[in-house]
Amino acid sequence: MDHLDKQDWTAFCRGDREAMVRIYNRHKDLLYGFGLYVTGNRQISEDLVADTFVRLMEQKSRLVIEKDLKNWLFICLRNLAYNFLKKDGGKISVSALSETSAVDDNIDMKIFIEKILNNLAKEERELILLREQQGFSITEIAEILNISEEAVRTRLYRVRKKMQHWGKERK
Repeated sequence: MDHLDKQDWTAFCRGDREAMVRIYNRHKDLLYGFGLYVTGNRQISEDLVADTFVRLMEQKSRLVIEKDLKNWLFICLRNLAYNFLKKDGGKISVSALSETSAVDDNIDMKIFIEKILNNLAKEERELILLREQQGFSITEIAEILNISEEAVRTRLYRVRKKMQHWGKERK
């Protein structure tokens, strides 16, 4: 676990509310970006981040975080996001792409990327988002998704090949 997270988590568990504020400030932007990328909705992403921290605070006495608090936060937000997507159809919107990426303003490209992402299975899309948009390492992704590092590497390779194939078809 990150030294600051470990220190702040321990302090929070002992009753230091300011420690939770530091944890929140350290992770809120990455969580928000992931939530926005997955749901395509600013308000829902903000709500998911808030709900993630509410769960963290509610489970403080029962929760044992030995490895990485950041990964626990992403796992929690991921579960909350996919519960939302089950109710909402599970699609990423063009607005999310325009808010979170440096894609050229060409709307055709945005629509093409949206189609590629939406044609991926939920697990494939999640791998791409965690690796490419959030910058998680293979080890961190394996922990978040509860799969082996080799499975992460293999699946990323296959997803990237699939996306390359779709990109070539577009030309």
